[in-house]
Amino acid sequence: MIYHISDAATNLNSQNGIILVRWSLLSLYMNANHLEKSNILIRYLEQHGHVPKDMASLIINETRVIEFKKRKHIVSPLDMHPNMYYILSGAVRGFTREDGDDLTTWIATEGQIVGLTLFSKQFNSLKPQFIETIEPCQVILITNTLVKKLLEEFSEMSMICRKLLFLHYHEAEERNYLIRLNSAVKRLNRMNDTHPHFYHRIPLKYLASYLGMRIETLSRLRSQLVNSSSS
Repeated sequence: MIYHISDAATNLNSQNGIILVRWSLLSLYMNANHLEKSNILIRYLEQHGHVPKDMASLIINETRVIEFKKRKHIVSPLDMHPNMYYILSGAVRGFTREDGDDLTTWIATEGQIVGLTLFSKQFNSLKPQFIETIEPCQVILITNTLVKKLLEEFSEMSMICRKLLFLHYHEAEERNYLIRLNSAVKRLNRMNDTHPHFYHRIPLKYLASYLGMRIETLSRLRSQLVNSSSS
């Protein structure tokens, strides 16, 4: 078979053309996917205030979607950047360590913003802080630089931040109230009233830590609830 150089060049150009087309289609898909995910975040912010078009464009251009596998650290003492993450899917927990034991301080699922909100002087706190995925997670990274830029350029962002701060304060107040209830049964019932989706979704060891009780106690209480509902 005679194979001319011109034929090889044509074939190579054809292959390069196919690669370019495929790459273009992939880029279009990725851009469309990012736009779709960014719009979810924008709609969430719009629940708390007006989002002008220029502000929405900045959010779309300067955020990115990240995926984490199960039991991966989003934040740890080795990565204490004060960024925020909007959870598109999955569940995460915030925890610290005391005498080698993990203490789960909060749990969040899709549709919530999590991250560090510490001031610089607090970064040297003796208690390590972690945010860990409980499930495979897809999140939108909102850098601290972007937040500052939004606050500087758009007055609407200040109102949104105040409302989000109030929302997070309310959640912290609820956690503070829950952990102060004087019986394990009351704490479990309170959680089922305020966050019923945690009950079957969050692994037992994290849920027990969050509720301030031993795993054996939580397991016994759950068995009692099952028995009482079936009788």
